Amino acid sequence: MVEIDERTRTSIAAYDAHAREYQAALRMKRPVADVRRFADMADRHDLVLDAGCGPATDLRLLRDTGVHPVGVDLALGALREARMLLPRHPLVQAPLQALPFKPRSFGGLWLSGTFTNLPRADWRATFSALLELLDSGPVYLSCYRGTRDLVEVDDPILGRLHVSEATEDEVEALFSSHGLTEVSIEIRPDPILERRRPCVVALGRLNR
Repeated sequence: MVEIDERTRTSIAAYDAHAREYQAALRMKRPVADVRRFADMADRHDLVLDAGCGPATDLRLLRDTGVHPVGVDLALGALREARMLLPRHPLVQAPLQALPFKPRSFGGLWLSGTFTNLPRADWRATFSALLELLDSGPVYLSCYRGTRDLVEVDDPILGRLHVSEATEDEVEALFSSHGLTEVSIEIRPDPILERRRPCVVALGRLNR
């Protein structure tokens, strides 16, 4: 059984309680250009994994580009909203560290804010485990920029959360240490808090 940090559980509960408001707040602020870049690097016949899909706003964008995404999240409330948005789409409730998929099942990995509510000490092992599910293809990761580790914050949509951050150098090191190529990294404003909360956005490719 996977142990989940109590601070992470607090954040999961926030997503459960406010999934609909979160989906509505992000509906017009999704990373459309990033999704297109990601899809251009993927094989349209392969499955891609949206790990930490939340209420499926990115999942729908991925689907609309022609790739075949599978959504995974631990917040049941978020998955309920995702199911309403995409009633026939594959959605799975499971922890990131114990996903029910065979190795090398996917042709792309989408991690939009996926590690935000994990302890920083868990990022590398979780990233490694998720890459085991990837045969080859694009890897996208976004996170808050900084060095804080599950610090308590008040989110305007979700309420009380515990969030972790990483610098662009740390994200670049994470990608390069796992052999990803064609890596690009940018600093962007957060979709909701804009420049008050900068984000690191990375895209690379895994080749087997």
